[in-house]
Amino acid sequence: MQRIPDVGNPWLDAGIVPFSTVSTDNKSEPLYWKDKGEWEKWYPADFITESFPGQFKNWFYSLLAMSTVLENSEPFKTVLGFATLLGEDGRPMHKSWGNSIEFNEGADKIGVDVMRWMYVRQDPSLNLLFGYKVADETRRKFHLKLWNVYNFFVTYANLDGWKPQDGFKLDDLKLTPLDHWILSRLNGTIKEVTDFLEKYDAYSASAEIESFVDDLSLWYIRRSRDRVGPGAENEKDKNIFYGVTYFVLTSFSRLLAPFNPFMAEEIYRNLTKEESVHLSDWPDYPDKVDTKLIAEMARVRQVVEKAHAERKEKKIPVRQPLALYQTTAQKPANDLEVYVKDEINVKAVAWATKKDELDTKITPELEEEAKARELIRKIQEERRNLGMNLTQRISVSSPWLPMDTKLVQRIKIKTLAENLAKGEFKLTPL
Repeated sequence: MQRIPDVGNPWLDAGIVPFSTVSTDNKSEPLYWKDKGEWEKWYPADFITESFPGQFKNWFYSLLAMSTVLENSEPFKTVLGFATLLGEDGRPMHKSWGNSIEFNEGADKIGVDVMRWMYVRQDPSLNLLFGYKVADETRRKFHLKLWNVYNFFVTYANLDGWKPQDGFKLDDLKLTPLDHWILSRLNGTIKEVTDFLEKYDAYSASAEIESFVDDLSLWYIRRSRDRVGPGAENEKDKNIFYGVTYFVLTSFSRLLAPFNPFMAEEIYRNLTKEESVHLSDWPDYPDKVDTKLIAEMARVRQVVEKAHAERKEKKIPVRQPLALYQTTAQKPANDLEVYVKDEINVKAVAWATKKDELDTKITPELEEEAKARELIRKIQEERRNLGMNLTQRISVSSPWLPMDTKLVQRIKIKTLAENLAKGEFKLTPL
């Protein structure tokens, strides 16, 4: 048996591939005739994939027909079919319609990792609408979010001269509930992604990865920003944050590598100085997933979401501290209340009440604190406008300064201001 150059139907030729092409050198007599015992090591195929509109009735069918006739068995163990690709306007791509994108041009403008993520995050049963707008949205939702986490860590770790010590172990650190939570989320994500990939379900695996990046960026890093930087005074807690985030990013980059190989490589090599993420082991997922803590933190975030929604409805910015938030939710365990108070900027939370409601009465003290926060924001913005580095000490003059000495001290710490004086708003580097 051998393939012939000319055939009456190309699908007949394609269907005989498992029998006609597997040989010791892919050129000599097929193993199917020469050494069937060796051939059986390669048959049936573990996995096959193609677009289902045409290939199910053509290639997959011809493979199945040939295998049934010759071996009375299936030619492959797992098949993944996927829909087709259309322009982002929902029509087939045509130059005359102006919605076609040449591959090299698309790869240059979009970037290969973004393009890969567009494909892997697409439900394979649905058509992919492909275009630059979709690519920009994909980049914004995932890649920029992850890169900002990485950039935040590298910026402040370098600022403080932090490096992982030889023999570095997380078990040696006194972790906060927030640290325990992100590590549990990491371990759970590694397990879920591994399980999905073993089922050839890259779509669900990538959904788990995207969800983890959201939690890492929008909650862990967001709630940890005050733990680092020149204004952070707790050195032990600062080092704990660096240690946890280093572990998370190096482990996560190994998980990400098959999906986004270039971004994962950049993060991993820069942090570890090892040769390549693609030469490292697949990350382990020790049995340390605290499902109770994950559930409690999810409940905390639901409370926060309701409070933020009420602030937005009543047009009270988060920068304005309030005295109290009442919530119908039960008080969370694991000392998680502090994250609610800090995130929604209230002095106290009353749990298990009859309704969800902010106390919107603004006392003179609360108003002064809000003005102090606004001054901090204004100073930080001006620092950026003037191109000052993160460690630059300054002297500040402002038309308004708080009467409360604690607020004055907070402004100095947050902005690295050695002096605060009344006058026209101005920053002077020292």
